[in-house]
Amino acid sequence: MSLNWRELALILEELPLEGSSLQSVVQHDFHSLSWHLYHPSHGRWTLYTEVGTPYSRMHMASHPIAVQQMGKTAKLQRFVQFCRANLEGARIVSVAQTPFDRMITLKADNHGRTLYLHFRFYSGPGANIFITDEDNTILDLLYRRPNRGEKSGAVFVPPEEKPDDGGKFPIRERGETSFNRQIEEEYGQASNSQTLEDLLLKIRRKRDREVQQIESSALSLERKMAESGKFEHFKKMGDLLSANIHLIEKHSTSIEVDDWESAERITIPLKETIRPSLQIQNYYERYQRLKGTFENARAEYEKVQLELQACVAKYARLLTSSGDEKSDIRLLKRELGSETADKVTKVRSPGLTIQSGQFTLLVGRNAKENDELLRRWVRGNDYWMHTRDTPGGYVFIKFKRDKSVPLDVLLDAANLALVFSKAKNQGKADLYYTQVKYLRRPKKGKTGEVIPTQEKNLSVTLDEGRLARLLSEDEDA
Repeated sequence: MSLNWRELALILEELPLEGSSLQSVVQHDFHSLSWHLYHPSHGRWTLYTEVGTPYSRMHMASHPIAVQQMGKTAKLQRFVQFCRANLEGARIVSVAQTPFDRMITLKADNHGRTLYLHFRFYSGPGANIFITDEDNTILDLLYRRPNRGEKSGAVFVPPEEKPDDGGKFPIRERGETSFNRQIEEEYGQASNSQTLEDLLLKIRRKRDREVQQIESSALSLERKMAESGKFEHFKKMGDLLSANIHLIEKHSTSIEVDDWESAERITIPLKETIRPSLQIQNYYERYQRLKGTFENARAEYEKVQLELQACVAKYARLLTSSGDEKSDIRLLKRELGSETADKVTKVRSPGLTIQSGQFTLLVGRNAKENDELLRRWVRGNDYWMHTRDTPGGYVFIKFKRDKSVPLDVLLDAANLALVFSKAKNQGKADLYYTQVKYLRRPKKGKTGEVIPTQEKNLSVTLDEGRLARLLSEDEDA
């Protein structure tokens, strides 16, 4: 619950605001700031303010307050920059509270220039902090709300005078310490509890996202193992053809042979355009290809299962209280901070930017985007992927030092390359991939056209579930 106007008045009575000089301003998060001041008699002290939350308040701070990760806060940074440029060094010459209201106004003199700092400790969107000149022109403000006329250059309108509430908002029961210290302790504990609940909720959501992504990868690998798990069948067909090569007639589309395991006659399909030895080789090649796919998928599946176990165990530890609330809050913030540490403001690349596990995928959807990505956004060690013999977009897998590209990331990239190609309606395609340093541009080639070397092959069937997850993770989504 926010402080009422009587409690704010009591807070002001205890603060040495008048005669203090503002030395610095620090913003902690979207709603709270510390104002570091110096008073000739009281020395250095800090005024803490919080607006627009259930704990909106002002009081003297008896201990340092950590600066939290704020993400994209350009408008808030501008406000602090304005304060530092125009208010730091100013002396507070008077303090006023609007009668029966939660509006506090500080008049400051900065070497002959008069500025007014208005704190509006209202609930909801009414809360704000304004800096105005002597003509009531808003020079800057914490929250810009143009629809309410709250923007730089607008006229600041003081609140209308309210009647006495007749004791409707009494001062809470007093403790033995100063009212400032009492409020700091009460709200600090309540705010910590609220912060811990919010952090635990965010951690659970992060856990659910990660577990869902890992389980989706495991399901995809299970399907791949099921599809490729019948590789022994093709070896058996090759063995049977080898034993009966003398019976294969030219241009035949099939052959009947004895199955030594079932003692029955079985029919083996043939390609009528190739000779008998190549018929046998074709079955053995399919056996080797499917066996390799199955073994790779099984190895990746085992890794994914270990990753899932580690993920579940990690979040179980994070969500278990240690008994030290402040320590738990620091740990949870550190975990959530790691999620956004690399998300700095940067120029948006052409096409789509999608995260696949630890790897970033850049997707060109047409020739222009393909060319722009090639010229400005990828380096030699990045991987390039494209549908074989079918026009389509390029998918680049950004290189990570000391990290090999796992099969699941290749499958993510392959599905994206397929869906942004002319082979989309077929639902499957052959692709090839290589590092960007092994691409070369043909002379007089079309925009974005390249010729790959040292490429590897990959076949993929469109996975709608995987694709939906990937496209929902595009940065513009």
